[in-house]
Amino acid sequence: MDKNRADVQICGNNYVLSSDKSEERIKEIAKYVDEQMRYTSAMLNANPNYKSAVLTALNIAEKLYENGDALMKLQTENYQLDNDVKHYIAMWEQAKKQVTDLKNKMSTEVDRQSQNSEDMKKMQEKLSEMESAYFDLQMENVNLKNEIKSMKRLNFEDEL
Repeated sequence: MDKNRADVQICGNNYVLSSDKSEERIKEIAKYVDEQMRYTSAMLNANPNYKSAVLTALNIAEKLYENGDALMKLQTENYQLDNDVKHYIAMWEQAKKQVTDLKNKMSTEVDRQSQNSEDMKKMQEKLSEMESAYFDLQMENVNLKNEIKSMKRLNFEDEL
């Protein structure tokens, strides 16, 4: 990758910096260092010097470590969230499968109930036929009893 160059000024001193970052990014970083150096010098009530450069470097390093810690925390949270998402996706897939299974069971049950209903209708028709046949048999039985009585009476009269 080509190195980019940028002319920058930090605490009144000119520097030519090169990096694989864009020229704009190099200038942005240099501006940040210049601001931090000026802030530290102002806090020390002194012109920028070696001491303010070291303190500025320490302040920047502290921010770097804080950002690193924050990044680590975010990465840990992101990892946990990824695991949670995977868990909930698995639960979702399981729920979808259960719903599909329940729909299939319900369909099977509806078919079974429909068959039972048809069987019940047939049985009711058979019952109705049997009741009718039973009634016919009862009537025939009554008629036969009456015939027997008539015959007995005739037979009894003939004997007299």
